[in-house]
Amino acid sequence: MSHVRSAVAVLIAGLLLAYGIIFFQLRRQVSEGYSDFISFYTAGKILQRGTANRLYDLGLQYEIQKEIAPHVSIRQGALPFVRPAFEAWLYWPLAYLPYKASFLVWALFSCGCLLAVAAILRAEITALRVFSPAVMFAATLSYFPVFVTLLQGQDSILLLLVYAAAYRALRRNAPLASGMILGLGAFKFTLLLPFLIAFLVRRQIRVLLGFAITSGLLAGISVATVGWSAATYYPRFLLNIDKLAPAVNVPKDMPNIRGLLSLLFHTGSLPAAGTLVVALLSVLLLVFAVIKFPQQSDSSIFDLGFSFNLAVTVLVSYHCHSFDLSVLLVPIGLVLGLLLSGREVPPRARAALMWGGGLIAFSPLYLVLSLALSYTSLLAVILLLFTFVLGFAISELERGYSAAEQTLNA
Repeated sequence: MSHVRSAVAVLIAGLLLAYGIIFFQLRRQVSEGYSDFISFYTAGKILQRGTANRLYDLGLQYEIQKEIAPHVSIRQGALPFVRPAFEAWLYWPLAYLPYKASFLVWALFSCGCLLAVAAILRAEITALRVFSPAVMFAATLSYFPVFVTLLQGQDSILLLLVYAAAYRALRRNAPLASGMILGLGAFKFTLLLPFLIAFLVRRQIRVLLGFAITSGLLAGISVATVGWSAATYYPRFLLNIDKLAPAVNVPKDMPNIRGLLSLLFHTGSLPAAGTLVVALLSVLLLVFAVIKFPQQSDSSIFDLGFSFNLAVTVLVSYHCHSFDLSVLLVPIGLVLGLLLSGREVPPRARAALMWGGGLIAFSPLYLVLSLALSYTSLLAVILLLFTFVLGFAISELERGYSAAEQTLNA
């Protein structure tokens, strides 16, 4: 075991060093506005200037981005702000800072969210307390999607925190609070709504009520921010964003089912047959997510069921990028906690979880597929395998519990 820990420590240190080198090489591009953060900063600037009703005006967004980042040569139009209007208020105070300082503050805020995630996982999963807070933070920081999130100035770590906090509330039998926490993740609803389907089918009303309360409040804030006209335009804006801002969301670069099939079809947009296949596979995975939905909040099956549902959510999401895989840190932590807990796990399930969990957490593979080969969508294959492993382990545990009950009853 000591050799394994030493190897993991070396791997984490090596990854952090590699990320440092990559950031050093890209530091000029980051400071000049090449990162995705420019779109969030632009939203803050629009609010700061008192033109919130034009939040989704791509002409105004591009005008501001040319002022902030005049040396960016790869864009012929705005990098659009596509989030619900309520999220723009997060960036409103940052808009009073120079761009570089604003980016740094947001990165520090994201690291704070990452620390909170590590603290939640350590608090809820006893087996993870063998690792110090510093080691936990370093391990989460070494996960490649987290590095990309920080490099791009994205908001995926915030969604990761939402899922970690919602898990904690569910585990403590507080479904209403969990739903209200999940509602805070409405800023990335494509990576949230599929997760709620299992709760809907299983009639977990308190979770859904909590979600409705928070998301309804945030929707009201959005309407109050931009006005009714811009709010009603927002759905059409999203539906046409691939045409309004070409090359921003390229399906074949997405680590989900849509991206994987786009790569297989060798096309930028899926044909009708490909879209049908995506829909069928998505429905099938969501059905399995409902079937594997955990009934008890204090068992290993609950942890695996929560992880399974989250993995399926990422796979079936319409828009997904490599940084969005940051949310998988919750399933990775839950699987690791189960393996270290000493709980009785069927041998086949334990072996599957070790290989599947190790593969999904192995950041060098992300580096090769995303940076060296530019085949980010192939990460969906790894995620599919991990999802299958989770489903298999749940079935094995259920079979083991059933056999134990029969023995006791006999």
